[in-house]
Order: sequence, then structure tokens, then C-alpha cells
Amino acid sequence: MKASYLICGLYVLINLAATDERNFRIYFDDFVIKYKVPDIFEKVDSYVVQLNNRSYANIEMVLKRDLADVKVRAIMDFWKPNNPKKIRFYDIRLDACALLQTFHKNKLLNSYMKSFKKHANIILLCPFKANFTYKWSNWFVDEQDLPPFLFLGKFRTITEYFTLGRYIARVVVHGEVLPTQ
Repeated sequence: MKASYLICGLYVLINLAATDERNFRIYFDDFVIKYKVPDIFEKVDSYVVQLNNRSYANIEMVLKRDLADVKVRAIMDFWKPNNPKKIRFYDIRLDACALLQTFHKNKLLNSYMKSFKKHANIILLCPFKANFTYKWSNWFVDEQDLPPFLFLGKFRTITEYFTLGRYIARVVVHGEVLPTQ
């Protein structure tokens, strides 16, 4: 009997946490994409817009050839206010094609990928197509997809892309987790 009360109580707490209004907002200061291999990329553009108390990234990419083998190294560092010590949230290496097809154990990375897919102009699958314009319009991180207890502070993500063992691109995002006003 006590076990059923415990299970019901946990269920209620989980539902409350999932629907709790977040008291923080994710802001992007920079969203920079640099590609290293001009024989793969026809075009890569990105810019950030600050609108209605939110940061939106807009990205456009055209490939010169199909890409079927894409590996990723993703790093996220975080700095709490008034503390110069860096906290490493993750440093992972994975297969981008496999990531697009499945969920990863890291919940922060999963919420990022869910949001990234939601704002793409196509269902993201491998191989990535040549001569196709991939667009992410007004992409943002929805705070409701994140845990309700996120630290306030500054962050940096570095995502490096490789194909056939060759380093091809890097995305660096600087931003902040700030309290809502």
C-alpha cells in the first residue's frame, strides 16, 4: 500500500515539474559557423536576432556533395555568476546520423536536438543532400524542454563536424541563462 502512495506521489511531482513555468530564459550572444572545407560547402550563413525577450538563430546551409558519414564532437561549458571556474556539462563524440534517428542519454543534448529538428525546413536524415538549402528559421531553445532547476550563468557550446575523419566545420555558440523579468 505504501509503495502505491509513493508511486502516485512521484507521478504527481514529475507532472508538476514538467508543467512548472521556468524562471529563466536562454539567450544567444553569438552563433558562429565556420566551415573548413570549401569543396563540401556551397554556402553557410547564420545570424542571431533578439526579439520579444528571446534569442533566435537563423541558419542556412547548402552542400556541394552528399554527406553520409558525419561524426560530431560536442562540448558545453558553463560559468556560474561570480565564479571563474568552468563547469563542463558534456564532452561527447557521436555519429550525427545515428543521433538524428535516436535519443541520446544526455537529456540536455536531447532537448537541444528536439528543438533543432523542430525548426528545420526538412526532416533531418542522412545522407545530407547536395544542392539542397537546409534552413533553420527562428530556432531557439524552449525553456519548457529543459529541467526546471537550470543554473544561471554563461555558457559556450562548441560543436565540431567531421566526415571520413576530416574536420569540416565548427559551430560556436555563446550565451547566457538569465532569470526571467
